[in-house]
Amino acid sequence: MSDDKLKLVETCALLVLLKEAQEISNADLKNLRGFELKAENRNRLRDLKLIDVRKEGQRVFLGVSDHGWRKALDVIGVDPPARSGYAGATVYGQVASLRQFLSASGIALSEFFLPRPDTEVAADTSDVAALIRKAYDSLAQTAGDSVKLARIRAELAGVDRKRIDEALIALNTQSGVRVYAEANQKTLTDADRDAAVSIGNQDKHLLAIK
Repeated sequence: MSDDKLKLVETCALLVLLKEAQEISNADLKNLRGFELKAENRNRLRDLKLIDVRKEGQRVFLGVSDHGWRKALDVIGVDPPARSGYAGATVYGQVASLRQFLSASGIALSEFFLPRPDTEVAADTSDVAALIRKAYDSLAQTAGDSVKLARIRAELAGVDRKRIDEALIALNTQSGVRVYAEANQKTLTDADRDAAVSIGNQDKHLLAIK
């Protein structure tokens, strides 16, 4: 393997960070996006100048570098790593489609992946409730699926936490809406616990809307 050839996990990490299109902490990358980037792979992407790594106390923040935005697809290449199997074929097939779209449309990679806009603070609880419903619809595969409040809050990063709490409490009284606790508390991450809303003196971690 060429020294510059990315491992599949490094390609996937770079694609996730491209989609994020803004700086994200390594902890949030794992807890909210479900992608664990180990130090070995993180450092290699940094050494190849594809990502910027910033430390703030014990926290590590990651983001695609200027060089990464310009050269990511070139470094990823067209052929999956050896022995990467169907996962490699799938990922590189999607990259090929992305490359074709960018070529046909004439837009840059940085114009295709845009950061999530800061959500303006809603005027009242009903406005925030509507934003929560919209976030739920974008995250749930089907109506009634359980969605972590940590993921809901991440979608509404610009909305005041207290307003989200108030809206969740109000939504919980509506037909077809459940805000409830994770039954298996051992599965909860720090992010899940931090995102919980207290209803009836019990922390709730999940949202389901039918």
